Amino acid sequence: MSIPVITEQDLDELTALYPDLNFRDVERRAVLLESQSRDINAAPGSGKTTLLATKLMLLGRKWNDERRGICVLSHTNVAREEIQRRLGASAEGSRLLAHPHFIGTIHGLVNHFLAVPYLRSNGLEVDVIDNEVFSQRALAKAKSNWSLRTWMEQNVGVQPMVEGLIFKGPKLELASEGGRLPSEKAKTFPILHNLKRELAKSGVFRYADMFAFAEQHLEASPQLKKLMSRRFPLVFIDEMQDTSWEQERLLQLIFDDTVIIQRLGDINQRILVSEDGAKNLSFPKVGALPISTSKRFGPTIAQVVASAQLSGVAVAGTGLDAYAPMLLIYPTEKVDKVISAFGVEVLKRFDDVSIQAGPVKALCARKQGDAQKAVAGRTLLDYWPALAQSRAPGIQLGRFWSLVTGAGSQDRETSLMGRADEIRRALLLVLREAKSEAVANVKGGHQLLRRLSEAGIDVGRVRRLMRDLAMDTLSVTTEEGKKGLPSIIFWVVQPVLPAEMTEHDFNALEIFHLPEAPDMAVLKANECTVEHEGRNLCVQIGSVASMKGETHLATLVLESLGHPSRRFDVQEALPVTGGLKERDKKISDGLLSQFRNLYVGLSRPTSFLCLAINAERISEECKSALINRGWVISTVE
Repeated sequence: MSIPVITEQDLDELTALYPDLNFRDVERRAVLLESQSRDINAAPGSGKTTLLATKLMLLGRKWNDERRGICVLSHTNVAREEIQRRLGASAEGSRLLAHPHFIGTIHGLVNHFLAVPYLRSNGLEVDVIDNEVFSQRALAKAKSNWSLRTWMEQNVGVQPMVEGLIFKGPKLELASEGGRLPSEKAKTFPILHNLKRELAKSGVFRYADMFAFAEQHLEASPQLKKLMSRRFPLVFIDEMQDTSWEQERLLQLIFDDTVIIQRLGDINQRILVSEDGAKNLSFPKVGALPISTSKRFGPTIAQVVASAQLSGVAVAGTGLDAYAPMLLIYPTEKVDKVISAFGVEVLKRFDDVSIQAGPVKALCARKQGDAQKAVAGRTLLDYWPALAQSRAPGIQLGRFWSLVTGAGSQDRETSLMGRADEIRRALLLVLREAKSEAVANVKGGHQLLRRLSEAGIDVGRVRRLMRDLAMDTLSVTTEEGKKGLPSIIFWVVQPVLPAEMTEHDFNALEIFHLPEAPDMAVLKANECTVEHEGRNLCVQIGSVASMKGETHLATLVLESLGHPSRRFDVQEALPVTGGLKERDKKISDGLLSQFRNLYVGLSRPTSFLCLAINAERISEECKSALINRGWVISTVE
């Protein structure tokens, strides 16, 4: 088939369809009209995902093939859900939410079309694909082996290496995401290899394993590349800057040159990609289309953001400037007062109604570090020591409750279908612990309903229970709802439970034990409550990576000490921001990474940007240069 082409007339019609959006911008029109393979390098807050959803809607109006579809890949469920929500708002867009189209993550594509079918065709059922579950199972097996247990007791680096065991490449070579493996000649290597194989046979995998099985499938069946390329003649990839080399290489193996591929992202925000093979990454290719204007902030913040920008057309802000940027200078002994001082500045500038327009957050490139030199401002923990409490035991929910409440890994799909899969898995875990013969040898949740039906149970009741849990009509997130759930499950599955098991015995199963309620101080460890003149404000605290893609009303960027540069990021950036010098063109990889993190942090706010720096790391010349550019300078008292 020939790919539908979007015309100027189509764009003119968009004005009537979406009066709240502006498609007259030259750069955005060029992206919508592009019909060949092309990269799009978009500024933060440019409305890139909205633009992609709009383009998909236009294509959906013209797409007539019932067997070939559009493939849309994203790195986050947030972006995927935004695309699905926008498409679902129109009849034309809704067509792209069903067969033959695919909208999901790269992992979702690999699992659905390549890895899982390949495993099943080779007699391996997938029980669970989850890094956390794998880590728990691998650690339990390692502790039952005398050699591995002794090794872990003697070397703290062994445990994360065991927990991170993966298959890599089409030959399924053993590797680890948690550390370097011993030599293949070492006595422990075959033990680790057997441990990984045993977990694979039981259907327990890490996310990275699916890439290896996909590669093996592609190598064993060369025709797959042609079939996948024919199935998806048009592919869009969102947040391309977060694509690792392993992922990009796999996509090259999946799709051939007949496929039109358009990749969208912002190379300046590449902070989540492993450096392994990073030099091979091709985004953005020569001739990439720019979207250089941001709707998030105005010219003043844009100028600061551009000073940390490493490549591309300098970002421009088309929003409204609310307040001048501020530099908050703190003496070493006041480092733990910086966030509250920022909160007071926010309360001075915004009334209670304005504060509701968006969150107020403080972020830092590094949460913790191993720097031995006691210098204030190295990591987030220097500014807010309470964050260390968030790692206290007892916060992580038990596996059953994690699945039932949807409070598990962020990497899983969060659609209704994804919730149903989680609940099937949770019910399977319960029946296993109850020693139900109906689930003997059941490898995964996808087999559960069929096995229960064969055992004579009313599957309709099970489906209704699954629906109620997926829609949270049983309120299992509340303490009362959790206490009542075991009895509800008991009366649904009772026909396949051991004859001697009573409701009391069933409710007492360890899997239903509620985790101890964590101290509220621990739960609030990432929040700073600020009071000023009778008004209160909550400042949320976290790392730059945790806030990537967010939009804030006001943002505090806290300086941090880089690794391996051993330099402070804000100290390095401010002379460039103030116009005192240009950034070194031969910048080291360490500083390059620090500037990328700064770029992400600086580009979060719509209305107020504040940076914090130690008084010992800012010169009078730099202060004057910033004031001349409209900055406000304040000192933490």
